[in-house]
Amino acid sequence: MESYMEVTWLTGFLILLNAGTLAFYLSAKPCRYRYVILYSAVIPLLACTLFHRLEWLFTVFIEALFFRLIYHDQWKSWLLMMAHRLLCNFSCYVWYGGSFHLGIYFIESTRLPLLCWCLLSISWLGMFYFWKQKLASQSFIYSLELKGSNKIIKVKGYLDSGNLITQEGIPVVFLDRRYEEYFKDAHIQWIVMNTMQGHSEVKCHMAQARIMNAHYHPVWIHFTNQLQLPLGAKALLNLNMMTQE
Repeated sequence: MESYMEVTWLTGFLILLNAGTLAFYLSAKPCRYRYVILYSAVIPLLACTLFHRLEWLFTVFIEALFFRLIYHDQWKSWLLMMAHRLLCNFSCYVWYGGSFHLGIYFIESTRLPLLCWCLLSISWLGMFYFWKQKLASQSFIYSLELKGSNKIIKVKGYLDSGNLITQEGIPVVFLDRRYEEYFKDAHIQWIVMNTMQGHSEVKCHMAQARIMNAHYHPVWIHFTNQLQLPLGAKALLNLNMMTQE
């Protein structure tokens, strides 16, 4: 069967991008989205260029590498992605015929899946646009790890849709003052915040944070005695942490 590499790659890219976005959209988990895009581009490219007896071994290695980069130990998100990936692939197969190679759908060169491309693009745009709106409409408690100057602390974090404060692209997190001693040697910076009383400068400490055993990312921490959060949470999380690279 003859197939155009460009058509196969674009179809595979849109399917994987849709599947990866849906997985994090439904599970409301932190996501390193640039790696989702890279994964969506690389896997179809491998299927279009690898025709060797060891092709499956190399593909499994690349899949495992991206699993580590994107999902870490978030098995449910990965399973959601794979389920949606299979559903999209077999739907295309039913509509257009074709074949599969290394888990990627190949369409015959005489056909062009324009309807498939349109549906996948619209679906992705909708999920990407409404992702943060969905998070903002709900309240979440997440496990949070923070690397201090001499200790890693683990607390409950409350995700606040209203906390979008960043400094130099780095999210600001509010933490109970009892933990300040663990960050006394961290880099300090004064950050301007907008409050109901106007502009004010607050002292923040640099730290590394991760949510639900995902990857560590830099954050600014502001310590306060005024946190009153539900379910015993000790940190007020930043919505930007959910899509931070």
